[in-house]
Amino acid sequence: MLFNGLSEVGDDPILLVSTMFKASKDPNKVDLGVGVYKDAQGHTAILNSVKKAEQFLVENQETKTYLSPAGNPEFNALAQNMMLGEDHAAVKENRVSTFQTPGGTGGIRIGLEFVKACNANANIWISDPTWPNHTAITKALDLNPKQYRYYDIKRGEFLYQEMLEDLSAAQAGDVVILHGCCHNASGADLSHAQWNELADLMLDKGLVPFVDFAYQGFANGIEEDSYSARLIAKKLPEALIASSCSKNFAMYRDRAGAITLISPSADVHGTNKSHMLKAVRANYSMPPDHGAAVAAHILGNPDLKAEWMTEVDEMRNRVKKMRALFVEKMDKKAPNSGFGYIKEQNGMFSYLTLSAEQIQTLINDHSIFFMANGRVNMAGLTEANIDYVTDAIASLFKS
Repeated sequence: MLFNGLSEVGDDPILLVSTMFKASKDPNKVDLGVGVYKDAQGHTAILNSVKKAEQFLVENQETKTYLSPAGNPEFNALAQNMMLGEDHAAVKENRVSTFQTPGGTGGIRIGLEFVKACNANANIWISDPTWPNHTAITKALDLNPKQYRYYDIKRGEFLYQEMLEDLSAAQAGDVVILHGCCHNASGADLSHAQWNELADLMLDKGLVPFVDFAYQGFANGIEEDSYSARLIAKKLPEALIASSCSKNFAMYRDRAGAITLISPSADVHGTNKSHMLKAVRANYSMPPDHGAAVAAHILGNPDLKAEWMTEVDEMRNRVKKMRALFVEKMDKKAPNSGFGYIKEQNGMFSYLTLSAEQIQTLINDHSIFFMANGRVNMAGLTEANIDYVTDAIASLFKS
């Protein structure tokens, strides 16, 4: 029988944490696992700007007929402007196109489909650690994943020189997946100087950057966080950028994202676009419109955009506040615990420098649920639970 030959696939580790949290009866339980933003009440709320845009669509949208494989053209233009700016040289040279996709994940899938069409033997260099789908999608497409060192989980240390050393072994035409900001899962980001040095290395070696830009606005601000994408598009002749509205618009389930293609010249860009759209057509025909229509209305309306940017600032600042408060409390409760690095990182994620035994103690004895490798979502911390969490962690350091 055709359907009788498969072996069991293990549970997704992130979803397993969520399942464990929901099953727990402990009234003090804390979820630091699933990677979604949570407010001060521990709730993933719908942004006010999003509600207003949705109401506008309810009252004014006149049809739900098909769009095209490229998706919502207004969204594509505005998403591209938010990343690269309207006057970017690559845009003026007519060698940039943005295509709406089902979330940032869809953007990565379509981008790697395009890479495979260009060169099925290209190596895909992926940071260690990284978001698991980078490797999963690469393998699903029968492309060749390679790792470059990025972060030492046990020491809480960014491995920039090791990253450059590993990428020096890459070959011309290889693709390098990079996190534009708020590295998932370490929170450790490159400085502007490091981005420039890395871009020069990739240019010199003929490497192709693929920027995963899922957290624009969560590091330093919408405009500030665009530095890496704009630099890559300026210095490198060709690149891919996958972007997402899941975090900065808090529209996780609406699956609004994009893949931006930067070609070496306008002469080849039309052909490249046709292959990108061919990949879309073969995968899902065309992306869903609702989330993209909401984002487009917000970005195209000055008042709504200003309100949305304020909401993004509030989300970013709350996570930064929780990072600082966590470090402050741990310094007092367990001075030798060594979590100071968490205050300097960006975005929602960090690794706790704990042993496997200590992590299991927090999960089993204190109902503080997070990844077995130590990755925590700092947005899961609130002023209501942070003392419970830091007391539990501090207890691990008492003799």
